[in-house]
Amino acid sequence: MASAAVAQEGEGPVAVFDRTRPGYDAKGLDLGGFRLFPRAGVSETYDDNIFADDSDEEADLITSIAAALTARSEWSRHELSIEGQLRHQSFLDNDEQDRTEFLVKPELRLDLAERSTATLTSEYSRRVIGRDDPEDAGDEEPTEFDRYATRAELIGRANRAFFGVNGAVRRDDYISSGDDDRDRTEFRFGLPLGYEVSAKTDVVLEPFLRWRDFDELDSTGADRDAFAAGSTIGLKTEVTSLFHLNFNVGFVANDYDDPRFDDAVDLIFGGEAVWYVTPMTTVKARAARRDIATGEPGASSKTQSSAGLELQHELQRNVLLGAEASYINDDFRDLDRNDDRAIFAVGAEYLLNPYVSLSADYRYEQRWSDVAEEDFSRNLVTLGLKTRF
Repeated sequence: MASAAVAQEGEGPVAVFDRTRPGYDAKGLDLGGFRLFPRAGVSETYDDNIFADDSDEEADLITSIAAALTARSEWSRHELSIEGQLRHQSFLDNDEQDRTEFLVKPELRLDLAERSTATLTSEYSRRVIGRDDPEDAGDEEPTEFDRYATRAELIGRANRAFFGVNGAVRRDDYISSGDDDRDRTEFRFGLPLGYEVSAKTDVVLEPFLRWRDFDELDSTGADRDAFAAGSTIGLKTEVTSLFHLNFNVGFVANDYDDPRFDDAVDLIFGGEAVWYVTPMTTVKARAARRDIATGEPGASSKTQSSAGLELQHELQRNVLLGAEASYINDDFRDLDRNDDRAIFAVGAEYLLNPYVSLSADYRYEQRWSDVAEEDFSRNLVTLGLKTRF
């Protein structure tokens, strides 16, 4: 037996959930230059606290119907992929909580001369904020918004050095009545500069600029528009053949338009470490600290810190087990609110054949907040059937 979780054809280690499984993998549909991968699923979830409430807990059964399509080019050079997702959730006793989410995301990569690349990604999606998230407005109906996003990047290479430019724009447009002050547009511009220290190690420095533009003042009369400048330095390396690290750390300095908000410099970081323990087991550790916009009235922004650990295990070639634990802290700037969330989840998937699989999941969520009556805990149990072609 090999000593590492190596991929087929000796390409290096691959995480358990990402590994190919002959006899169980979907082959897709040949469209001539493209391959189409359709997927669908139905699941039933028991949630013992659907509103994530501190005291007035209400349980319900949630039926989820999901469908997805991925079209991927099979060209010798360049790559175009288009991803589409749709999910509808229906609540048995609380139909006002019914929701539909979708996503359309095309991505184009051009392979230029001398290993240079250009990428263009766009997204249009309908999203619903979870009841466990502090950004949930707490209304009777779910908090929904549309997201429009585009990102472009050009990376050029000269020997071991690489350099580039990227730009992104994202628009969040809230649908719920009374949420117009959450609508915002965010622009980002970056200049990544990197060096290939070795075949297995890259170092990247990226200074960036960012603008946040809210459509309206919040309900307290505060203007959350801000200009920010910052920089990150990142390391992507194979510490050993079985331990890979991709991590960046830096700072962001916010200059707020509203004089009631204090300008601030904040530490930011993010990354993942992957340990390929055995051919049957993969462990992933993640950590992040981000400065992100918030819809909470009176807050200029929030610092979100998170850490997580994920275990992937192949019990048999067609039986996959997973477990995950994560922690999230939301610290609202210029507002006396700090929320902590803990999430624990375990799950299993049984691959019957290349077309059908059965799944079972259990999830526990807990939140502690400085705000009265915002604490909660809940349990979710899900049974599902998935199909793919």
